[in-house]
Amino acid sequence: MNILITTLKEELATVKRLERKYLDRLAQLPEGSFIIRKMRGGKYVYSNKRIGHRVVQKYIGKATDDLVKQCSDHAKMKKEYKKKLKSIREQRRMIERALRGKTK
Repeated sequence: MNILITTLKEELATVKRLERKYLDRLAQLPEGSFIIRKMRGGKYVYSNKRIGHRVVQKYIGKATDDLVKQCSDHAKMKKEYKKKLKSIREQRRMIERALRGKTK
């Protein structure tokens, strides 16, 4: 039984490390979502972000192919990290439940 508890504790440490890693990577990505607005014949990229009850839009730049691709890549990475983070947190809860009360 001691081997099982030790293995679970090691797995918990690994899961916590992965959770921190995904949170750090999410923090490095720009906040909010991206939209492209058409105004006066041109296309422009804006970042939408909620601050309290208000939605704030911030101008990013003229919608060039590179900028649109970069924003799209950031959105995909954000979605992927959030999905992985959710999975890691579920694993963490299961491991913590299994270890509840086991201090040896």
